[in-house]
Amino acid sequence: MYLDKENMFSMAQAVTATALSTDLIDLGAGDIGPSEDISLFVHAGTAFTGAGTITVNVLTSGALNAAGNALDSAVTLASFPVSNAALLAGGKLVAARLPHGCQRYIRLNYTVSGTVADGTITAGLVADVQANDFVPTGNQ
Repeated sequence: MYLDKENMFSMAQAVTATALSTDLIDLGAGDIGPSEDISLFVHAGTAFTGAGTITVNVLTSGALNAAGNALDSAVTLASFPVSNAALLAGGKLVAARLPHGCQRYIRLNYTVSGTVADGTITAGLVADVQANDFVPTGNQ
């Protein structure tokens, strides 16, 4: 699995409370959905602790806010619930085709339920998700 910085939402982002991904992605023309074989991956580089869960929401919008750092009138395109067992194990949390309906900009929102700690998330778009439990660090 090859990582491209321009297609990353989070790189070892600590997530202990509901938060947006550190970065958003500009798709240019918009909807590149599953017909283009683009996959979303979300990986826990460091296993989480605690009894909570995380839902990974894919947000999309056709425009940015005036400051250019947030989605304007974002809508949730897809949601991927991640169980506590998966968080505690670390590794691959989500591997899914990017759904149709993407507008120009996309970003992830990590919605935390309960308590989680210590874990980090790396997430982005790739041409194909790694089959084994490769730990992307961005230093390869």
